[in-house]
Amino acid sequence: MASSVPAPAFFTVLVGDFSEKMKIPRAFVNHFNGPALCQLEGPNGNCWDVKLEEKNNDFFFHKGWKKFVKDNFLDEGDFLVFNYDGNSCFKVTSYDESACEMDIEAAKTKRSGGAQRRDDVPPGESRIIEFKSKHFCFKRTMERHRLYQLVIPITIARAKLDMGRQILELRDPKNRPWPVTVAPMEDGRLLVNKGWRDCCKANQVKVGHTIVLEFVKKHGKLHIFRDEGCDVILSGPHVVD
Repeated sequence: MASSVPAPAFFTVLVGDFSEKMKIPRAFVNHFNGPALCQLEGPNGNCWDVKLEEKNNDFFFHKGWKKFVKDNFLDEGDFLVFNYDGNSCFKVTSYDESACEMDIEAAKTKRSGGAQRRDDVPPGESRIIEFKSKHFCFKRTMERHRLYQLVIPITIARAKLDMGRQILELRDPKNRPWPVTVAPMEDGRLLVNKGWRDCCKANQVKVGHTIVLEFVKKHGKLHIFRDEGCDVILSGPHVVD
């Protein structure tokens, strides 16, 4: 009996600006000769059409990749395995920081802004949005002065950042990077100033909005809640006032 030939496969770890496009290993391209259009089959069996981009003899998943990332709630540090079926289709298996295969429904709860709405509130009362996170995080209701600078609580400063002047990368809800300057204050807190205003303007953050800044690995992840009359409640082991 002839032994079956295993399907060609490759893996990648999501780092940096991974949501825009993803490079395919050069050695792997020989297995499928770079078709213009591929299909990615996610863990739930759904498929996404993704176009390839060629640049400097490298191939990238490009148009359609961003939607695949969003729909599967992928995050930095996730580990993906791509198994190729020989017909321009890849079956993608994703693993999270636990090193186990990702539970999509659980990831949806944790990663879709970390937020769940509680709609069962009496008329006339504020709607509550619960933000769940296992990471250090804090929230602020935006006032005019906070559009220009933001103070990071001392607990987070000591746990996640250096206490001197530094550059911190923020990621907005579209996963765009924003380098901001962070400077120490006399009381031990850290002040975010240069670059923060540009981030707020680009994301149309206004007075009255609620923001949550979540510290994931080496960067800060910005979440924005724009609904008037909503009350954002943080829950998790590292919530800071």
